[in-house]
Amino acid sequence: MKIFNNTKKPTYEQHDNEKDNYYQFSSTKFESRPELKENIRVDVCIVGGGFTGIASALYLAKQGYKVLILEAKKIGSGASGRNGGQLGGGLRKEQKVIEKLLGFEHAKELWNMGLEAVEEVKNNIEQFKIDCDLKNGVLTAGYYEQDSKYFLGEIEHMQKKYNYNKYLHLDKIEIREEINSEKYYSGMLNKGSYHLHPLKYLYGIANESLKLKVDIYENSPVLKIHQTENGARIVTKKGEVRADFAVVACNGYLDDLLGNIRNKFMPINNYILATEPLGKEKASTIIKNNYAVSDTRFIIDYYRFSNDWRLIFGGGETFTKNFLSDASSYVKKRMYKVFPYLKYHKIDFCWGGTLAITVNRFPNFGSTYNNKVIYAHGFSGHGVALTTLAGKLISEYISGEKDRFNLFASIPHLTIPGGDLLRRPIYSLGVAYYKLLDTIR
Repeated sequence: MKIFNNTKKPTYEQHDNEKDNYYQFSSTKFESRPELKENIRVDVCIVGGGFTGIASALYLAKQGYKVLILEAKKIGSGASGRNGGQLGGGLRKEQKVIEKLLGFEHAKELWNMGLEAVEEVKNNIEQFKIDCDLKNGVLTAGYYEQDSKYFLGEIEHMQKKYNYNKYLHLDKIEIREEINSEKYYSGMLNKGSYHLHPLKYLYGIANESLKLKVDIYENSPVLKIHQTENGARIVTKKGEVRADFAVVACNGYLDDLLGNIRNKFMPINNYILATEPLGKEKASTIIKNNYAVSDTRFIIDYYRFSNDWRLIFGGGETFTKNFLSDASSYVKKRMYKVFPYLKYHKIDFCWGGTLAITVNRFPNFGSTYNNKVIYAHGFSGHGVALTTLAGKLISEYISGEKDRFNLFASIPHLTIPGGDLLRRPIYSLGVAYYKLLDTIR
């Protein structure tokens, strides 16, 4: 009988800067939930209280399943409450790459599900009346001169092959009218994408889950998952859950909980800051139409304005398990290269989070323990929409409708070599080349 363990110091314990997270500061607090201190029997036990876990619980509870969530810290304390808030369709890779790997029909089905993911989030926001500052438009800013040619080709391809007409090309003059920076040569605006306050959205669907009688336990990290004859037994420090199915929704915080499955992705740390409120007038001179922005470098910068007109700017990655001691200085250097005039404005918040990056940048879905333990992770920085879709697909899978889940599960993934000792150094060496290219200009 298999036993999955989580015995080393877990990644979630690296967060020691909760007070500096702007999203926590600007959200109505989620009512604290108790620690698990008993033995319980449910239909489905979900490990992880982020987007994937909460969405899975929501869709399963709608179908009548008895669902319980175990969260190691607080709901949204991981990457779901720490990200850039960009709500985009598709996957992290452009469609031409996906077509080459999987074939056109498979790629098209994934694209359509990516569009569905965005609509699913929007529908949840509307149906549950979640006030999460939803705004339209995500702009990819071309950091390199040759990006304009790529953008034009991508727009043409998506129009012809996918009948997608929501991309708009911006030339050098237009991109600099839209973004007050001299760093960009061109742009591609996606009017089918959005940005939002991620923690407010998460709290919104979590509260809806509670209304559907989902049990949520916080400060209840899972130590082991045991395979049983009819499902799984999930063990915490002070209690345990027996369930027909377990859903592991930990993403970059998975650690050893599913054994060697962790080697399908690399947990990396990313950092974000928030300026003081700049006011609507000042903000409109920086990003004219209040779009969210990301650039075309390998290690990207991404930014947008909050509802109270703070610039939320993210960029830079580290690959060790520990967070930077002075993340603010690290991110400010990147921001000042794009917006040097912001040196005169105060930085009010800076925080970090851990995400899961796969080698091919596609999410890693699958199941183990005779298909009784289901997982979805490796969203590679593109998970705000896809995690909600993952929850929907997991609920379909548990209900016996496995085809759509398997469209993701069938994507081939490389294993990152080196094991626990060398995995991070090997991955870091691979990234170093692309970092060098980013810094040449």
